[in-house]
Amino acid sequence: MNDTDQPPPSPGTYTPGYSKLKALMILWGLLLFILGLWQLLGPLRLIAFGERTQAEAAYVLKTKAGFPDLILKDDLQIQAQLDPKDRSSIYWNEFTFQTRDNREVTVRANVGSHAKPLYPLIDEDGLPTTDLIYYDPNHPETVVFPMIISTWFVPGVLVLFGLLGTMIGSVLFYWSQKPIELPHIPSPNSTTQPLSH
Repeated sequence: MNDTDQPPPSPGTYTPGYSKLKALMILWGLLLFILGLWQLLGPLRLIAFGERTQAEAAYVLKTKAGFPDLILKDDLQIQAQLDPKDRSSIYWNEFTFQTRDNREVTVRANVGSHAKPLYPLIDEDGLPTTDLIYYDPNHPETVVFPMIISTWFVPGVLVLFGLLGTMIGSVLFYWSQKPIELPHIPSPNSTTQPLSH
């Protein structure tokens, strides 16, 4: 038997390691997921167990640090206050609605805007703007506006990134202590010599 008949040496292995860092990635993913889920629980609870009604736009509140709040009761006043260069003011839509026991409640949309109010006070038909809300019958000031995308955007992003981080971290953690076989690459000195006749 000559050298060419000997089996090639067994390939080496590589262990990725860094288990603690990958476990930390799983932990951060779980924290993001729990935080997003916690922010979703309130709106989902109101939708599942609260009362549903239409709230009517009452006025817009303009707030700015160092200045008194302004109550804007019609769209002409709102247009007069708009300034495209001013990003320090916040416009809040205030809504009113009637509870089942005929109480009138005023609530604020959960998101304000720097450019202009989220809703005009009067819609295209000349009627007061309305929006769907769910409220807690025992605490009607607690409401959710499900049609406002910001209600779901940030919690949804946290849940999504939390799940991705947890899944990716789990896969990396699983393989961090698993030896991975490396392919055998023959060295230049071990090239096969042609047989002589």
